Amino acid sequence: MINLRAFIAAPSEGITSVLIFVMASFWGLYWIPLRYMEGEGVAGGWAIALLNLPAALVLVPLVLWQWKLHRSQFWHCILIGVLTGLGMALYTSGLIYSSVVRATLLFYLTPAWATLIGIIWLGEKATWQRWAAIGIGLAGLGLLVSGGGSVPLNIGDLFALLAGLFWAIGAAVIKRYDTVPLPGMTMFQFFFTSVAAVLLGFLMGDFQPPSLALMLPVIPISSLIALIIILPSVWIIFWAQKFLFPGRVGLLMMSEVLMAVVSASIFLPEEAMSLMAWCGAILIIAACFIEVFTSPESSSS
Repeated sequence: MINLRAFIAAPSEGITSVLIFVMASFWGLYWIPLRYMEGEGVAGGWAIALLNLPAALVLVPLVLWQWKLHRSQFWHCILIGVLTGLGMALYTSGLIYSSVVRATLLFYLTPAWATLIGIIWLGEKATWQRWAAIGIGLAGLGLLVSGGGSVPLNIGDLFALLAGLFWAIGAAVIKRYDTVPLPGMTMFQFFFTSVAAVLLGFLMGDFQPPSLALMLPVIPISSLIALIIILPSVWIIFWAQKFLFPGRVGLLMMSEVLMAVVSASIFLPEEAMSLMAWCGAILIIAACFIEVFTSPESSSS
């Protein structure tokens, strides 16, 4: 029988990697509730906020209950929340203002940023297998990009590109300060995602908030998605990032690319995948397998 407490404190690297791969794949479906809410009249940053605030609010009592634990790490919680929250707000805004496929792909320059940050700041020793995995993954992204998409380049693409950079920095901070309590950093991540998304919406000209009559029908659905899917996935990924270097995490999270591209290809006719795009998806999966099976690293700091 697995000792759950012992596993949480010192997890198996292989199982941790699998959990990241699976949890990140759910993020590849993030665009679906965003498009649904847009169809119901709640669009832009307001839709993103409604998908994140419920999770933040649920965590408030837990943070207050563990306040003694959080007090000494309060500013680190905020720093992680700002970096990862801004990264997620930029990414989800990219999904709204650009094509699903291209926004996801630009976000996933994260492994390259994260590996460089890990080498410079965390003393990570990146192996040739890691660089090979990054190269194969980026080649897969290139094939996916060349595989279609009729939406012209726009500010949503810039949002997605910056999102990967902020997320990589946030992941490095989580690894560097691995004693920061999960409830606090996760709560602030959801809070700052909501605030930053609304501010980005203002930047894009979405000044008018949706009416209460429009928001009330979608709040139960957005809350359910936030609590059952988004909160557990963020919690597990943040927990795993305490034990794995950010470059490895970034590569494993490429499962999101595959899920986003496949789902968008099925449900959005304008983003249907070509044969070349499918080849790119296969390369992304190969990059993840190379990282898991040929680039061992210590699970300790």
